[in-house]
Amino acid sequence: MRSELPEDATPSDARSANDLGEGEEDYADARGVAHPAPRPDASMTLLTSMLERPLDPGYQAAAEARMAQGKPPSTGTRRLRLLVWLLLIGLMIGVCTAQLRDRDGSRAAVRADLIRQIGERQAVVDERGVTIRGLQTEIDVATAHLDPDLVGTQRKVLEDQRVASGLAAVKGPGVRLTLDDSPGTSNSADGDPRTGLSDEGRVKSSDMQVVTNALWQAGAEAITINGQRLTSRTAIRFAGEAILVNFRPLTRPYTIEAIGDPNAMQTNFAEGQGGSYLTSLRLNYGIQTSLTAQDELTLPSAVNVSTREAKVVPDGQEPPRVKPLKKETS
Repeated sequence: MRSELPEDATPSDARSANDLGEGEEDYADARGVAHPAPRPDASMTLLTSMLERPLDPGYQAAAEARMAQGKPPSTGTRRLRLLVWLLLIGLMIGVCTAQLRDRDGSRAAVRADLIRQIGERQAVVDERGVTIRGLQTEIDVATAHLDPDLVGTQRKVLEDQRVASGLAAVKGPGVRLTLDDSPGTSNSADGDPRTGLSDEGRVKSSDMQVVTNALWQAGAEAITINGQRLTSRTAIRFAGEAILVNFRPLTRPYTIEAIGDPNAMQTNFAEGQGGSYLTSLRLNYGIQTSLTAQDELTLPSAVNVSTREAKVVPDGQEPPRVKPLKKETS
């Protein structure tokens, strides 16, 4: 059999078909020498070159020449500068952390001192409020004995006005309404005063305003919230997460007591805006509510009721309209 190898070919250059691996028969040249299969990424030579040889050939040659001379491959100072920058950044982070810890400690101490002062002054306010109510009772008794004109219908009119203004303690049947945050709570164009609140499970000052206004409309004669008597000058506001009534902070649960005809008040309240609003609070936000009739309630008088001016209105004339101060309208 005639060999297909050139005459000058050596035996080592030739491989028999039996020596070729699986799939290498198609890659043997005319002399029978096998060649490896092409790489799967042969069509991505540019990307392969960038991944396998990221250093520019010129830089690579210069680095090899320096290494051949016994020098380091690079003359740059990037590693040293990087180390210096890392040390500086670590030092700055450590200093800032220490300052923040000291600041948090001082803030906690100041906050604890403020809480202590608030508690002490709140106790003084409560004590003086009891004293004011006692003195007001003594004044009422003395006035009834000294002024003979305060009898009959005149005394009845005065008592009615004192009850309406909140200057007299009252007792009688009524309703008790309790509001509390939803279980597990940490705290518009559509007319909903709760729109836009991030912590919807908490009772808000706007809820108190809607409910108390609905009780007045239902026929309440006197109302208190956690013992704070509501008057025509009472403000229901919020400060942070606390609800303020008469500028006094309240704690949950919030108990609203109203004196009046229990049956009529419950019916009117349930059929009006108050009933639907309570239902919305309970179903949509998980607020805990309860409304019960009470055979007898005792509501204290208001403490800080004051007037700027007063005039006698003749019979048959309308009372003058009160203009609020500028600071009240801002």
